[in-house]
Amino acid sequence: MRTVKIAFFDAKNYDREFFTKEAAKIAAMEKDGAEDEKIEFQIDYISDRLNPTTVSFARGHDAVCIFANDQITKQTAETLREFGIRIIALRSVGYNNVDTKSITELNLANAAETPDEQIKIVHIPSYSPHATAEFAVALLQNLNRKIHKAYARTRDSNFDTDGFVGTEIFGKTVGIVGAGAIGKAAAEIFKGYGATVLLNAAHQDQSFGQKIDSEYVNLEEIFKNSDFIMLFCPLLSDTRHIINNRCIQLMKKDALIVSTGRSSLIDSGELFDALNSGRIKGVAFDIFEEDRQNLYGDDWAPSPIRDENFDRLLRLPNVLMTHHQAYLTAENLTMIAEVTLDNIRKIVSGEECPNIIK
Repeated sequence: MRTVKIAFFDAKNYDREFFTKEAAKIAAMEKDGAEDEKIEFQIDYISDRLNPTTVSFARGHDAVCIFANDQITKQTAETLREFGIRIIALRSVGYNNVDTKSITELNLANAAETPDEQIKIVHIPSYSPHATAEFAVALLQNLNRKIHKAYARTRDSNFDTDGFVGTEIFGKTVGIVGAGAIGKAAAEIFKGYGATVLLNAAHQDQSFGQKIDSEYVNLEEIFKNSDFIMLFCPLLSDTRHIINNRCIQLMKKDALIVSTGRSSLIDSGELFDALNSGRIKGVAFDIFEEDRQNLYGDDWAPSPIRDENFDRLLRLPNVLMTHHQAYLTAENLTMIAEVTLDNIRKIVSGEECPNIIK
């Protein structure tokens, strides 16, 4: 039996629960196999994030398992290689926190080695679209009906309902910007509410549009006609600051915006001005902490916020913000543990792994 030692960085309690359960499940399945083909996982959970300072915790392991806030720079990659680490397993979809170019260069510099000696990077191909879509709708309902404020007020034995008037989703128009898997899941939810749904996507799925009786329109029509604007698009060069003053001027004065994407989809300064002046009604974010690269500067240090616009947004009463929890469901965590450990198992066993980042 081969024991694969994993240094698991940025470990949360729920990570420990789901990965320990999955490792035990794999061990039970391997029990009846051939002894020389058996693999067991020894997972050392480390609460610190991986960076050049904490990389020493990886010594003595075969693989590192990281999340969106861990950082693998060229220096860290070189150190991992010195430690004999040959597998970098991301339990996330995105991998912009890994210097893949430097790792490729390291592999090329040691091209004479066997494939087993090359560093391999694997990731999760996708999260459940339903988890994020459902959470986005929940954000909208909280923002719209002031549920979070009502809870805080009631908890303090204040039963005044002034300021809690919202609107119904039924009969309203919802604009989906980024009608991929998540956007489609959200669109179906809103159709269940009895809303009119407008779709926008780089690749239009007309059969889906026909299925839910919705049409694909351009962004201008989304901004002009929507009561609720839902952002599910990735951050690309042409989507950066997709919400800006020009498009805000097209929106209804009582429009609400919800984003589960990267912070840079929105121009924070122009959004603040619009919210503070009453040009639009409110906004909700599920912000990724890795957005610190945009909000805090390029050194990724946990220092005070340097983006004054973002700091001001946090103080507005019509802004609702959560911290990267749209994906956080038991179903998603089970899948992440299954796929991550299977990725590592396939590489160790010499099997083809479809989730290798090349």
